[in-house]
Amino acid sequence: MIDYVFGLSVRVLLTDEDNKILILKRSTDSKTNPGKWEFPGGKVDQGESFDQALIREVYEETQLKISLEHVVGISEQNLHLIRAVHIIMSGKIIEGNLTLSSEHEGYAWVFFENLDKYELADWLDDFVNNQETVESSESNDINQVTNTVKPWLKSIQGSMDKILKR
Repeated sequence: MIDYVFGLSVRVLLTDEDNKILILKRSTDSKTNPGKWEFPGGKVDQGESFDQALIREVYEETQLKISLEHVVGISEQNLHLIRAVHIIMSGKIIEGNLTLSSEHEGYAWVFFENLDKYELADWLDDFVNNQETVESSESNDINQVTNTVKPWLKSIQGSMDKILKR
């Protein structure tokens, strides 16, 4: 028995020259997370690769052309019948002037550590609160991998607990 239909969303963590992150405020008319802040991005359409979807979504929402770099995380969002899986990538702006679509009513450039001062979309709040910053530049590779994978492991553990009815 399938409890949820899974949907794929893609998001981008765009930084400026000061290492601030772009966040967008969803319209108060939005069906999900109205008035809350999120990274740019959205749903992947059928037959579309997730990188093509992310480039398209960011352009539709902001009029910015971007390039993508790396996967930096993942988050889940439980909706009524759909479990949205958000793949979060890092990217760079290659051209354009930020102009918001009607899906959003504001934007801000913020430092990652200040994201908690904003009312974040539920999936982004979960992602932010499951991150650990690396305080020492001399940390070894295994610690960096562990910190990056930790949110995924928590998510997988929760899913396995449900499957095994723990």
